[in-house]
Amino acid sequence: MLAVMWGALAARRAQALAVLLLAVLASAAAAAAPSYVAATGQALARHEVSTAEPAELRVQFQEPVEYAGMPGDPHLGVFGTNVRRLAPPGFDVVFGSQTGGVATGPAGRVTSNLTFRAGVCERVSVTGACPRSTAGAQLPEVMVSTHTAAHLGVVVGDQFTFGAVPVRVTGVYLPLDVTDPYWRGTELIRPPAPGPAGTSTPGSAEDAIFTAESAYLADDGAIVHRSTADLFITEHMLDTRSLRDLQAAVDVVTRDGARKGYGAGTGAPALFDRVALQRGQLADGVTLGAGLLVLLCWLVLFVAVSSGADERRPEQGLLLLRGVQRRRLWALAIGEHAVPVLAAIPLGCLGGLAAATLLARHTLPARADVTVDATTIGYAAVGAAGALAAVLLAQARTMSAPVVDLLRRVPARMRGWRATIGDIVAVSVAVAAGVQLRSGGSPTGLALVAPLVGALAAGVLLARVAMIAAAAVGARLLARGRTTVGLALVQVARQPRFRPLIALLTVVVAMLTFTAATSEVASGAYSDRATVEVGAPRVVEVDATSRSHLLAAVRAVDPDGHFAMATVVTDAPSRAGTPVLAVDSGRLAAVAAPHSSYGASMADIARTIRPDPPGEPLRLRGRLLTVVADATFDVDAFGGNRVRLSVTVAGADGTRLIIARDYVRPGLREYVMTVPECAQECRVVNLEIVAPVVARPLRVRFEELRIGDGDTDGDGDNDGDTVRLTGAQFADLKRWRLSDKDSTEVTAAGGSRAALVLDVSEGRRERPAGISVADSPFPLPAYLTRSAGTPLGWAHAYEGIDGAPSQAWASGVVDRLPRLGGSGVIVDLEYADRLAVAGQAGVKEVWLAQSAPADILDRLRARGLVIRDDRTIAGEREEFDRQGAALAVRFNLFAALAGVLIGSAGLVAMAAAEKRNRVAMLVALRRQGLSPRAVRGGYGWPVAVATVSGGLAILTIWPLTRSGQRIFSDGRSPLPLPEWPDVDRLLLFIVPTVALFAVTAAVLGRVVAASVRRRTSR
Repeated sequence: MLAVMWGALAARRAQALAVLLLAVLASAAAAAAPSYVAATGQALARHEVSTAEPAELRVQFQEPVEYAGMPGDPHLGVFGTNVRRLAPPGFDVVFGSQTGGVATGPAGRVTSNLTFRAGVCERVSVTGACPRSTAGAQLPEVMVSTHTAAHLGVVVGDQFTFGAVPVRVTGVYLPLDVTDPYWRGTELIRPPAPGPAGTSTPGSAEDAIFTAESAYLADDGAIVHRSTADLFITEHMLDTRSLRDLQAAVDVVTRDGARKGYGAGTGAPALFDRVALQRGQLADGVTLGAGLLVLLCWLVLFVAVSSGADERRPEQGLLLLRGVQRRRLWALAIGEHAVPVLAAIPLGCLGGLAAATLLARHTLPARADVTVDATTIGYAAVGAAGALAAVLLAQARTMSAPVVDLLRRVPARMRGWRATIGDIVAVSVAVAAGVQLRSGGSPTGLALVAPLVGALAAGVLLARVAMIAAAAVGARLLARGRTTVGLALVQVARQPRFRPLIALLTVVVAMLTFTAATSEVASGAYSDRATVEVGAPRVVEVDATSRSHLLAAVRAVDPDGHFAMATVVTDAPSRAGTPVLAVDSGRLAAVAAPHSSYGASMADIARTIRPDPPGEPLRLRGRLLTVVADATFDVDAFGGNRVRLSVTVAGADGTRLIIARDYVRPGLREYVMTVPECAQECRVVNLEIVAPVVARPLRVRFEELRIGDGDTDGDGDNDGDTVRLTGAQFADLKRWRLSDKDSTEVTAAGGSRAALVLDVSEGRRERPAGISVADSPFPLPAYLTRSAGTPLGWAHAYEGIDGAPSQAWASGVVDRLPRLGGSGVIVDLEYADRLAVAGQAGVKEVWLAQSAPADILDRLRARGLVIRDDRTIAGEREEFDRQGAALAVRFNLFAALAGVLIGSAGLVAMAAAEKRNRVAMLVALRRQGLSPRAVRGGYGWPVAVATVSGGLAILTIWPLTRSGQRIFSDGRSPLPLPEWPDVDRLLLFIVPTVALFAVTAAVLGRVVAASVRRRTSR
């Protein structure tokens, strides 16, 4: 039997080679999937580690007991011994100890930490030398940062005191990489405070002061310190351990550390969750691409082998007539094809490894190693076993056919339930996958391959329809004398092997279209989300002393408003709240990135939210503020309830409430307040009467407001004060806005004693009664998103940029807003700042246009802004491309393109298998007078039918399955995904594919025609 098998392999070398190549392709596709998933998972983990917060990369231990003396190395003590026992292998353990205090030098004082930290000298550049351990009467040695040294006024060799301990500076350090988790984020290298001109050198005066391992201290009680240990997760651990094992190790060490009383804490679970999510999404997504390649290889094998088996039908019929048992024929078929299939397993592993390596090199966000393991070999074996099953299934029809059918030149058509069972199974699986996908939740099981099985079901059904239509149309065309087309259609209809070929090509076209559509939608979604979420081509998060400081700094950097805009963004405090985007509206149209999803142009929004103010701001310059007021109320009735006068002013350092030195008493008096923030310039926000209980009606007449520097003449009067508001100016009601209209009333008094009169009704008050300067419209004109549900012309309550309740007037409605997405409100930043009376809520940002100069960060620092973060639309777009969902989409597109080549191979394999019979039939027809033009292979019709069928299939599959495709790893997007992709971009994939199939069919037809000409010319 073995000799017969080898003889069959030698006799049918071409078919054996085709089976080997296709089995290798199936095995390689199956092997490439786990190899690529493993490598990509490794790269995703490394990328997440490189971008993770320092707290997510460490488990932090801290000894609960404080010890006297200078901070030193605790690794030899009980704490160090316990930590080493607790730490799992692979963790990078960094011991340290520290104490807080005040350092005092010749030039100033600074609050900082005196710290010992192992390995610090390897991570800094030092001017001088690192501190060493000291003994005896030597001063302890320390190393300070460049900022700390400048603030204290010390250099190498100088002395200063930390608390009550004198220390000597042996080195001034500059950290090499402040993003290294070693620095604990901003715990050791502190961010600078906004205000004075900044510098690009990281750190501030409060940077940690580092000391040596041990130092003699005459009075140990002068300093107490606490030991710490950080257990860092390293890339090596991610490479050598599974994520589950690493997470379990972190859980165990955290639990055991807490039991020891070391206050173990870590943010690693958040990192593990992100990595696990992206790895899972990648594995699920790659399942579709790998399944497509494996299925196509099996289909091609089925088509090729079934074609070859049909050609050998007469041979098998003669063998059966001569008494050869069918089981021997099965054994011969299994043995003949098992050899190339078994040889395909190692070759497939190598091919899959090469393909995964190539993909990993060009698609992954970080370095990753592609290896072969037991899983890879197992998947390769499954791919090869499926190839063998496809081969045997392709021969099942001829092996079980009656002898009379085997001796026929044209196979009999399959009828009855056997003719439809395959269609029923394919449609049933597709329906089950579609139902599971549409049921919601994360796609699993069949739902992962719903597009693939849907394309297969559509392919087999449309192939059946195409065969029936080809028979009917071909017969009519032949009756009308259209022999060229009619004969080709009849040939297609009479040969059952064309049906799986049409189904194969339909799956190829449909899946290429589907994956290209998914890739196109994903690419557009990434760009759209990056544009909307970032808001401008470049957004720099900054720290400023106040909103007015931010506005002034940005306007000074860009006086013409061409490339920079100050912005404050606040998140919603609750689900019922409204996020706020406050912008310097005059620059909005020039800086913000436009997008069609907003529903309004930035220019229209800017004009609407920045109308002319009702009045000018009340600005002051001086150090002493005096308010002349005449109060009328019954002091006895008020009893112990005091009345105070307060003024809220806004300066470069923020907004502050200032209370007058004296209580308010009946009669005309001067109420004086010290306002150091107004020394340069400030703005009056409001004047308030603070009276929690008003026993009788209270009236206050404001007659004058003066500002000065506090200079007095001999009689103690502030004769140098500038009158900022006279009584007549106070009496101009357009200048003021009443804070509480229910229990207070404001009127204007004329005559010789013009004044603003504030009447407060009696009763208990939850908030002061006062008047605000009407230097901005109220409620603020704003654009709201439709999700806010506020109609045009109505007031919308929200939490302002100072964290206090406020109102906005719905002057316009949009679908979305930059930076906020589908929920929020946009207002003018300057007007919102004028209304603010509380704190500095929100994130301060500077939005930059593409035309911003290259040194823009240095210009912002020169204006006292501290750079916190720097994002760009392009950078965010690239970040989405590095996520697991995007990598899965990219793999699927690669698989679909590879499927095109496999489809072409199937077309060639089928043509090669049936070439002899096809040529013989056409030679006979040609000798009977068939036109030379009609001597074609007829292979163009399966291509044409598959193209149309693929289009129909995608029209059915896309609406049903697009919602189940993962585009973003976090599953959310501020914009709805497009219903349909851009057809023009799809044609870039579809047209070359159809052209390749058409050229292949044309070449095969010419080969057949050439063979016919050679035989008929003899």
